[in-house]
Amino acid sequence: MRPLPARAERLLLIAPLQQGSRAVLVLILANVILITLWHIVAASERGAMNATVGNLAHSLNALAAENMAQGRPLDAGWATRNPFVLLRGQQGNYCGELADGQTPSRGCWYFLPQQARVLYRARFSGWRSGGEEGVQVWQLVRLPQQTMETAETGRLTAVELRAVDRIDR
Repeated sequence: MRPLPARAERLLLIAPLQQGSRAVLVLILANVILITLWHIVAASERGAMNATVGNLAHSLNALAAENMAQGRPLDAGWATRNPFVLLRGQQGNYCGELADGQTPSRGCWYFLPQQARVLYRARFSGWRSGGEEGVQVWQLVRLPQQTMETAETGRLTAVELRAVDRIDR
């Protein structure tokens, strides 16, 4: 039977294993922290996007109500105009109009003039693909709940931003 090595010799054998296990533990913890932060940021972006859509829809309804109160009817073409221009309030990440065939930048709001739609491409969703993943599109539509008087005159009374597919025409 072989005698046990001296204490110093045992430490020389065990020390590299301890350092390696610490390194693996640090890598695992770093990955867990990174993934958690990524999910938090993506959820925060989704919340900000939904808040922007809600604020845009509420502002457009307020503009429609203001115009109705002043006796200025809104024509049917009103729903095809750029809502960011209509409201004269553009946020910092509004990047303008997007022509057909252009790829939207991440984290930007756009207006698609050919389809009269609002588009947002997420910064943190769909980052693995260079294509259309992470793109959300909404269209301004007239709400069907109208009184008989407004239905006869064809005035736009209330609108909503309805989520649609980008390729729908």
